[in-house]
Amino acid sequence: MVSLKEEILLGIYEEFEKWAEQKETICAKSCAACCTQNVTMTAVEGDLIHRFIRENGRMEWFAGKLQKKGTTQRPEMTTNGFAATCLQGEDVAPGSYGNGDACPFLEDDCCSIYGVRPFSCRCFASEEKCMPGAPAVIPESYLSASTAVMQIIEHLGQGEYWGNMLDVLLALSDLPENRKYVELLPASLPDQGRAHLVKALPLPGFLLLEEEMEEVSPLLQAIFAYRIGERSIEDILNNR
Repeated sequence: MVSLKEEILLGIYEEFEKWAEQKETICAKSCAACCTQNVTMTAVEGDLIHRFIRENGRMEWFAGKLQKKGTTQRPEMTTNGFAATCLQGEDVAPGSYGNGDACPFLEDDCCSIYGVRPFSCRCFASEEKCMPGAPAVIPESYLSASTAVMQIIEHLGQGEYWGNMLDVLLALSDLPENRKYVELLPASLPDQGRAHLVKALPLPGFLLLEEEMEEVSPLLQAIFAYRIGERSIEDILNNR
């Protein structure tokens, strides 16, 4: 059964994808230069992936993929932590919490968990063909919109795990519902994953310039207006 947080997450994904479809990018199936282990996400996104694995009976396959995790490190701050620091007028550089190794879920240059991939993967786009070691060309307004949505997703998962995708998945693997495949992992791996994670933080405000608001506001309004039953996402996030 899908949890309320997962329903909200899926609603956010849906509205972002509608908005992003209107943007011109060169990204296409089998374009996988950006598919590395340098991906961050929340526990809510991890729960969605774990549910997909359980429902499709891919526990042994999944355990093998998790063991391909490269070196990661504990983040100094989350996306909302970075935003809060910036909004306080302090200068800070965003960190990198994974590595450039290929994502273990990449098979034949295609994502094997595409339908439940994290938002950091969903929002990645480029106006020019990506090459290994070369940065993507991303419009500033698109990057700002993606960051704002990341902030909302982190707010949704506040107080829970936040960090590198593979660390989050490992940390969640020894929950009771995931026991069928935690037994297939080396006993120390879930603890190693947890050691590299921090807690997701509430939304302190958006990092949006005034000139970006015209393009980004419709996306944020659509997300907040999205209805789960009789309430909007905005109502739920504000406990109304």
